[in-house]
Amino acid sequence: MPQNTLPIFTKVPEVVGSIWTSSLTANTKSDGTGTIATDMVKAFTGDATNGSFVNKLRFTPSASFASTATTASVIRVYASTIASGATTRADTFLIGEFAVAAQTADVPTSAVNFFEFPINAAIPANATILWSMHHAAAANTSWQCVAFAGDY
Repeated sequence: MPQNTLPIFTKVPEVVGSIWTSSLTANTKSDGTGTIATDMVKAFTGDATNGSFVNKLRFTPSASFASTATTASVIRVYASTIASGATTRADTFLIGEFAVAAQTADVPTSAVNFFEFPINAAIPANATILWSMHHAAAANTSWQCVAFAGDY
């Protein structure tokens, strides 16, 4: 790595968003198998030259109509060497998972809860952080994921 080597700091900050909508298929497996953009979503891809450092992912429920309830589910986060197409358990590995309760999103009188998933790890060039949900999103709802990271 040519820059910022004593100690290593990221050079370019990154804030990248991705969304799980009702058009995606539930991924009921936790072994890393799936298809990106079908039942897995790309949260972040490491810088192509020197890789990146991913601090955390923040997940927030949202709705396109007021007072719409999301579906309770489990969100799973993976590290992968695959950036598109099908993943296997040989190239995609579960980092962790957490349960999300059903929430009423877009409420006029109260805020929804967000969930933060810490990564705090360097990832190699072109490696990806993927995520999936065990249940499909309810109609008119989605889950947004924002990755907070930096490129070396």
